[in-house]
Amino acid sequence: MKAAVSGGVLSLADEVDTPQLTPAEMAALVDESHRLRKKVAVHCHGDQAAREAIEAGVDSIEHGSFMKAETVTMMKKRGTFLTPTLMASEWIMSKIDDYPQVLQLKAKAATAARSEMFRNAVKMGVKISFGTDAAVYPHGQNAKEFKLMVDLGMTSIDALKSATANDAELLGIAQKVGTLEKGKLADVIAMPGDPTSDITASEHVSFVMKEGKIVRQGQPAAQKVTESTPSPDVAAPVD
Repeated sequence: MKAAVSGGVLSLADEVDTPQLTPAEMAALVDESHRLRKKVAVHCHGDQAAREAIEAGVDSIEHGSFMKAETVTMMKKRGTFLTPTLMASEWIMSKIDDYPQVLQLKAKAATAARSEMFRNAVKMGVKISFGTDAAVYPHGQNAKEFKLMVDLGMTSIDALKSATANDAELLGIAQKVGTLEKGKLADVIAMPGDPTSDITASEHVSFVMKEGKIVRQGQPAAQKVTESTPSPDVAAPVD
């Protein structure tokens, strides 16, 4: 279940930190969703809306740009996931002059705030999940999120876990995917290089296996590798 509980950076009609649901409405949303065994993720930039959403029991805060340290601490205590979508704000800032002045001001404020917020979340050990808000920027550049995470204090291993084990836990499917273990689906990617020492290697995936079936095998630069040719790629750790 996805709900918007605060204003948006690219919304002309509202302030970015304006709560859009009452605490009672959020509590009802979470209660009914969890009764149906559905997870609840909320679009939220503002601190007040984030506090109220965390208190209501949401599973994930998407963005969280203006969350204060006290709110991040609450996330840690409650086990709430943070999906920071760093790449979205990075892309917006790279195109900032294309937006109306009112949106430029919101985007600059949100980007500055989210960097401190994310560093706090990493230091406090908040569960970080991987999500990108792709479509704000072109699909296919999702892996650039990893470097932004690392640049703001995450280890490469923890960044990779955010998109594997952590996402599986958040979505409630860790019994099937997220780590390479006996009995789980064989969902595997590989790439030249070692993403634990250079996280940007994750941007050049050359091998994809889905549920034990190879769906892509070739060089990142479109050079095909035949099935009879051993691949030099190294699988990214996912444990």
